[in-house]
This record gives sequence, structure tokens and C-alpha cells, in this order.
Amino acid sequence: MAIVESESKNGEVDQENKIYYRVFPDITSGIDYENRIIEIEVSLPGVAKKDIELKVLPTWFHLKANRNHIGYGANQCFGKKIIPEKTTAKYENGLLKITAHIKDPFDGAREITV
Repeated sequence: MAIVESESKNGEVDQENKIYYRVFPDITSGIDYENRIIEIEVSLPGVAKKDIELKVLPTWFHLKANRNHIGYGANQCFGKKIIPEKTTAKYENGLLKITAHIKDPFDGAREITV
């Protein structure tokens, strides 16, 4: 669904990089519990790779991408804690694929001798 942010007064685009539509992209995800991986696919049709900004934290990601006068944006929760340093992204044919490794809750745990 697109939300109109602003319209030009005479129907013409008066600023080259002005965003007129903000769009939440289609996002699908799946979890591979056996290999502890979350795979997310984001549909960004017509966006150039250089115009994608992706940031990840242990629990969520932030995505911004621009194409002409359309601004795609999403702040999405992974649903599990992940390891940001092991997260990768690949963009081909309008589809951004994010692969995140789920953090083992016992990583860094200290064993106590009884």
C-alpha cells in the first residue's frame, strides 16, 4: 500500500529527488531451526543496488530504498535474537535476500562446577 506524502501543484515533478510515495515492501520470512538461520526476502522492484540501505541489530532490521519518486521503508523484527556480524544480504532482480544466524542463548555462558 502506498501513502502519498506530497503532490506537486501542477501535476509536474518540480524536484529531481523528491519522494512522493512511501511504500512498505512485501516481506516474507522463514526460520530454519535445525541450522539456526532466518531467511527474509524483501521485494524492491526497480531499485538499484546502490540505493538500498540496510542496518541490522540483534532483534530487528531497518531498510530504506529509493526508486524514482518512490521510497521503500521497513523496520521489522526478526522474531529471534540474531548475530548481526554474521548477517548477509544479496540483491538480484528486485529481490533482497537477508540471511541472519540465530544467536544461541548459551553463547558466552559460563559453566559452573558442582
